[in-house]
Parts: sequence; C-alpha cells; structure tokens
Amino acid sequence: MARKIKYTSILQIDAHSISVLRFYLAGATPKETSFLRTAGDWSDSEQQAQALRLFVEENDLQADTIFSILPRYDITTRIITLPTHDPKEIASMVRFSAEEYVPYTVEEVIIDQSILRKMETGEAETLIAIAHRDVVNTHLSVLREAGVVPEKLLLSTACNYVAALATHPPAPSRYALVSLTAGGIEITVIDDGNPVFTRGIATIQDWQKIAENPDAGGESLVDVGGAEELAAELRGSFSAYQRESQDGVGVETVYLACSYAQMDKLCESLSQKMDKECKPAAFILDALGAAERSLVGLPIEAIGGLIEARGDARIQIDLLPEQESEARRFVRLQRVAAYAAMGVAAILLALGALYYQAVYQRTTMIKELEQRVAAIEPQVSGITEKSQQLRILRRQVDRQGSVIEQLARLVQAAPNGRLNFSRLSLRRNDGIDIWGRAKTVIDIAEFTTNVRDAAEPHLIFFRQARSLYESEIEERQQPVWSYHVEVPVLEDNDDT
Repeated sequence: MARKIKYTSILQIDAHSISVLRFYLAGATPKETSFLRTAGDWSDSEQQAQALRLFVEENDLQADTIFSILPRYDITTRIITLPTHDPKEIASMVRFSAEEYVPYTVEEVIIDQSILRKMETGEAETLIAIAHRDVVNTHLSVLREAGVVPEKLLLSTACNYVAALATHPPAPSRYALVSLTAGGIEITVIDDGNPVFTRGIATIQDWQKIAENPDAGGESLVDVGGAEELAAELRGSFSAYQRESQDGVGVETVYLACSYAQMDKLCESLSQKMDKECKPAAFILDALGAAERSLVGLPIEAIGGLIEARGDARIQIDLLPEQESEARRFVRLQRVAAYAAMGVAAILLALGALYYQAVYQRTTMIKELEQRVAAIEPQVSGITEKSQQLRILRRQVDRQGSVIEQLARLVQAAPNGRLNFSRLSLRRNDGIDIWGRAKTVIDIAEFTTNVRDAAEPHLIFFRQARSLYESEIEERQQPVWSYHVEVPVLEDNDDT
C-alpha cells in the first residue's frame, strides 16, 4: 500500500484575504508547490472562521500540517541590543523589559525573541516580538472554529527576514524589502546580511489593481495614483531608518514582493518617483527550486514559513501560547510512543514466528527419523544398535547442531548494527541461505568470515559459507548493500 503524502500549508488570513502556500517536502526540497488564495470582506472573527472553513474544505487542507502567520501590524516588534549571548538570559531580559515597549503587563502578552547577530563585544542584536494575548487568542479561535490546529504561529517579520537571508539577492549589501499584503505594508532593511530595521503599516489596498496601472488616480483625499501613495509611505519609513542608522546612509535599492500580483510595472513607476532602484524580489523563489516558477506573485512571508517548516530558519519566532505548545508536544510524544509500541510488537511477532518455525522444523525432522527407523526395524539386524544410534542422534539434535543453535550462531556472526536478515532458508539436505541488507560490502565479508570461524565439529559445514552476490541499492533514500550468503551442507563421505 502506497504511503500517503503529508502536505504542509503556510497560512495567512486577515479581514480581506485568505492564502496558503502548499507543498510537501522530499528531503529539503518542496514538491507540488501551489499558492491558493481567496479575497473577501470579513468584518468579524465569525465571518473569517466561516470563510476559512470553506477555504479549507474546498482545497482539501484538513490533513495538512499548518503553520499560520501573524501580520507585523498586529504585533509590536523591535530590534534591540542586549549584553549577552545566552538565550535564557536574553529571554529573561526581554520579559523583564517588555513593559517598556507595550502598555500592558507581562501577564497580558505573549513574548518571543530570536538572536539576529552575535557581536564580538559580547552583545547580541535581538529581534523581539510582543503580542497581546487577545490578538493571539482571537486568531487561534478563528482557526479552531474552522477546524485548523496550527503547528506554530509565525511572525511575518521573521518570515521576511528568513526568506531574504536564505536566498540573498546578488547585490547590493544593503537593501530594503517591501512586502505588500491585503492588510498592510511591511518594510524591512537588511545590511550586510543582518536585519537592521522593520516597520509595519496597516492599510487596505488592491495591489493587483495598482500593479496593473500604478499611476491611475486613487481614492484618497489627494487624487494621486497608488504608486505615489506607496512611494510616500516608503519615503517616510526610509527617512526613519536613515535617522536610526549608525552611518546615516539610507537605502538605495528596494525589492518589492506581493503574493498575488506582478511587480514589474509598479517597480518601474516607483523607481521614477523615488529616484531609487526598485526591483521585484524574484530572488526569493530560489527557495522553491528552479522548477517552481509558476507562481503568479512573490509570497515572501509564505516562503519564509516554508523554510521554517523544513527546519532551516535562521530566525525563529513562535507566538503560540505556552499551553498550546505543551499540548502539541504531548501529542507528538504520544504519536512517537505509539509508533515505538507498534515497532516492538512487530519485532516480537517476527521473533515468535522465527522460533515457531525453528521448533516446527526440529519436530518434523525427529518425526521423519522415527518413521524411517520404524520402517526398517523388522528387516534390519542389530535392532538394538540402531535404536541406540537413534537415541544418540536424537540427543544430538536436542543439544548440538540444532536449528536454533545454527540460527544463534548466524545471529552472533552478524556485525552488530551493520547487517540484518530479511529472509533465511534452512534446508536439511542443502544447507542455509541468508538474504538481507548491510551498510557496506565490508560488513558482508566480515559476516561470511565470522560464520566460517563459528564452525565446530557438529557445525563443520559452516566452513563452506560464501557470498553469492552483493548489490548496492537505495532504501529510504540511503545507499545499502543487498546480499545473499550460502552455507551448503558438506557431502557425506565414508571416512570414519
């Protein structure tokens, strides 16, 4: 029976959009990547939950492993410098100083942090995220009502950084990355591979419409195009960054990303209005592989979530409440324990079957010998001598050279942890055939030599052990050697 593929979905949801980057991982490579999205106007959490439930059912996402992303404009985010490299000390410092950044008590917020850069001075630049529990619980409530249980609650800022740092544009060393979503704008600045600035702006824009006609009149009080409004927001943010930067130098290159719109026309218009080089952030698609270039837009937050899902994220922020994380860890432990119990049961069953087979073969051999003796007993002289020989033979079968002893010697001869048996054939007249897997061809040679060395007077035929073939194969994406070893029975001779 074919193994069912386990898909992963990176989910983003707000009052105007639901989107998912869906894939499954073959090693570290995403396969069957698709971007699914629906737009709407859901003014409250109940409407959002209904829309999400429908979205999940229509796209068959119920069994997916889901990572949900919280937007930057709902979370307080800072980049601060702390006088230690120790993660536990950093967590304590951030928790102790949280009330400096938000007007809430520590009990009212959920806090997480991630080290961005360790400096030679012993200090560490750290990204901190502080979310009000009501924001997180409302988001989780929407997911639960839609039947979704997230593996983690990621932060869009961290996802943007992760996507940028994992793919790296060819130039320059300092650049701004602007993500356009249905619920807002997020601006991040990276300098020489280090995140140095972040800002989130809540706004409602139809970026697909603006991307198609950047200079068309908008609906604001000043009748300017969507590109001009965006340029004004970017100018303000870049000015704030320039004031905060140590060298006072601003950003000259801007990369734009939108998950559902092409950025070429908008970049061209922004370049003229801002006198800066503006380009689509197409380099982030490198994380999907060369074969996955069919996406309409550039879902940078979702690609950062993909990198987190495969365990390669340099920056990790998880805003899932501690009790939720503990519950998920308990479920994972239960799952691992169940798999372990099934494995142990399978091993015991296999050993029981092997023991039953050995006992059955020994019993069958004894019965066959007894039948032969009974057939020739009336016709052969020296019946007492033959009976004595039969008793001796029976004791030898019980004590030395038995099938169980042969199996035990074969198991002892196997290199520990480097060779296993997949099938054994024991034929009284022909000998023993062993098939299995080994890590290297040297392990097969060592096993064959050990079998020969195990030969004793009552197991003299073990000296004839030889390998019939070794073949390199791939099993569970690892190279192993398949082998067949034969231990033929010595031919009888008349020498005594």
